[in-house]
Amino acid sequence: MSRSDLDPASPPLASFRFTRVVAIQWVVGSAVGFFAFAYCFGHVYAWIRGVSLEPIVIAASSPPTTFGWLAVLLGLLVCVIVPHELLHGAVMAYYGGSPSYGVGVSHFVVPYAYAETDGRRYTRNQLLVALLAPFVGLTALGFAIMVIVPSPLLVVPLAANAAGSIGDLWMAAILCQYPADVRVGGLLDDGDRGFGIYGSRDRPTTRIPGTVLLSRFVTGSVGTLALIATYALVAILLSLAFGSGDVVLGDPDAGWLFFRHDRRADGSALLEIGDGPLLAAAALGGLAWTSVTIVRRRFEGEHDGMRK
Repeated sequence: MSRSDLDPASPPLASFRFTRVVAIQWVVGSAVGFFAFAYCFGHVYAWIRGVSLEPIVIAASSPPTTFGWLAVLLGLLVCVIVPHELLHGAVMAYYGGSPSYGVGVSHFVVPYAYAETDGRRYTRNQLLVALLAPFVGLTALGFAIMVIVPSPLLVVPLAANAAGSIGDLWMAAILCQYPADVRVGGLLDDGDRGFGIYGSRDRPTTRIPGTVLLSRFVTGSVGTLALIATYALVAILLSLAFGSGDVVLGDPDAGWLFFRHDRRADGSALLEIGDGPLLAAAALGGLAWTSVTIVRRRFEGEHDGMRK
């Protein structure tokens, strides 16, 4: 959205700024999201090929073999970035924008590639298509290739693309809280990275009813999964590094298990993840976070009322 198209006296209904805190949240979300998406896409691959995903066997390998696989995976990740950004740009161009591409490091935290356009005002739905096109398009293409190519290695670039779409999904979730008639464009403040959501002058626009509570629930659910996944990753890496033994979170004998990592004598490992308990924990985390935010905002409102 061109700054000249906006009325400086009319502030945006809401704004999103890519701050250092957001950058760190995206890094953590992408790291955890990569393993979460890999697990989900692994289930899809297993269903397409008619095989069982679990137990997941992690074979032991020598350092040269490990470095070779890391080089292959790095090449796959690079190959994902280019079509991801080209799809962003193609949608922007379709809606009349002139996309430009580049790479950078935000707040000395997040290295990123980008496709952006200036001087163009987008509707909510147009920007949603631009944000979600790489995630939806490349995921669908990957599933189609899985039908033809029986290689579990396909899960890696798909998970990398999905993890790289965390920021896109984050911004799309913000946009979905507003009706389709809002316009989305650059911020009026020079130097700020992000976007503003602008309503019509003659018709006030507010968030769609219920989306605030839904947003809090999703935030709590995703945050709960991220905490559990972060603990699991750290515990497993420490176990592999120091040979400290198996890692179990849950009680398999009692019928609930978040994850289990069993080491074998030959150096390989078995990984098992409990889908049901994890989803239940995420739902409880979402409900808890929603309740906490409601109580906090009500308390802050009463406190402000008392001061007046």
